[in-house]
Amino acid sequence: MEDLRRYLYQTLTKVEGLYSIVISDHDGVVILKAHANKSSEQNSNYKHSFLSEFNSASEQAGKLELGKNKTVICFYTNNQVVQLNCSRFLITFVASEKANTGIILGLEKILEPLLKDLRAIQFP
Repeated sequence: MEDLRRYLYQTLTKVEGLYSIVISDHDGVVILKAHANKSSEQNSNYKHSFLSEFNSASEQAGKLELGKNKTVICFYTNNQVVQLNCSRFLITFVASEKANTGIILGLEKILEPLLKDLRAIQFP
């Protein structure tokens, strides 16, 4: 599991302005997380209700009849939150408002080997 944390942290450092990456299940239970520094770790409030709201937001977006929603992107005053539905997992990225959202979305491909390992550990 330590190797997976290290891989997640290395991925975090590849994007300027990315503060945190949290991998959880769809109920909001945190499986793995990485923070850029102690400040971002202390400022992060990853309650399971916040992480699990993806399902609710996806259901609402589904009412637009545009297909299944895979990504939710929210911009706030100083931050952005990007959440990706990756099969059994939800990946949440917290970044500065000026971080490149496209690069953050591209991290899904980089994290695929980690998710594969997590699937083997979590769901044999």
